[in-house]
Amino acid sequence: MRFAVAALAALCAAIGLPARAQELPAAAPTSPAAAAPEAALPAPRPPRPAEGVKATTPLEALQRARQAFEYGDYTLVERLLKPQAPSIENAALRAEAWRLLGLAYFYQSKNQAATASFIELLNLEPDEELDPFYVSPRAISFFEQVKSGAEEALRPIRERKRAEAEERRRVAEEEATARKQRELEAEERRLTALRPPIMERRVVQREFWVTMMPFGVGQMQNGDQSLGTALATSEIIAGATSAGSALLIEALRTQSTGKFSDSSYLIASRLQAAKWIGAGIFYALWVGGAVHAVVRYRPESTPTELVLPSAAEPAPSPPIAPPR
Repeated sequence: MRFAVAALAALCAAIGLPARAQELPAAAPTSPAAAAPEAALPAPRPPRPAEGVKATTPLEALQRARQAFEYGDYTLVERLLKPQAPSIENAALRAEAWRLLGLAYFYQSKNQAATASFIELLNLEPDEELDPFYVSPRAISFFEQVKSGAEEALRPIRERKRAEAEERRRVAEEEATARKQRELEAEERRLTALRPPIMERRVVQREFWVTMMPFGVGQMQNGDQSLGTALATSEIIAGATSAGSALLIEALRTQSTGKFSDSSYLIASRLQAAKWIGAGIFYALWVGGAVHAVVRYRPESTPTELVLPSAAEPAPSPPIAPPR
């Protein structure tokens, strides 16, 4: 019977099945002391990755390679990641794949392949550092030697990485500044909507003596801008005609006698008529405009209501400049 059980356990180990599943059921323990060793057994480890199943995607290969690396199956890590590591699109995951592959090569004493994998890792992350909690000191020393040897090639990559990081930081700051500005503007609009408006009454007072002035000043005070402009233009033309005619008449007089010559008398007569006609039109417009302004005169205008912003309302905040 013992020989049969041993043969059955050997067969289970050969095909990869737990031996306890094939053993005959043992008799139930008769006391708690007998069951204590069974309860003290450690929890089972995660399932070992299947070696015969081929990974279909790079991410699946990376996931299985992580499990294989934890079990120390570096050959399986190599088979999974060697064809799939360059195909991983995410830079961080691709760097992890090269790190696992480089360590797997190193632990198999394939230093040349490990160096190539670590170079690919450093091209993605030039400041990469291996964690001494998970990686042996011998592997860390080898990795540092590879990094030192590639320092000249890594310097421009490191500078480019820093420039990209600075650009990302600048863009993030600009977005944060723009978002903060939008939030401030939205808050101001909300407070303005909640704040009651202030009504202001403006009373315009008018002077009576202004109605007697020429050039349509009375009409303009009463608010009749078009009529005031027309009166001002007409009075200026009539007054200029009268004054100009008077000046020309005096210019036609003979300096010695103060009289007009036979040739200039007719012109002086016509200018004299133009002078009086212009003066008559000017004074007629003046008087008519004054009468009209007196008739339309009101000491105070009708009060107007204006909606003004609240005195407590803050002034619009200027755009926030991004920090330099």
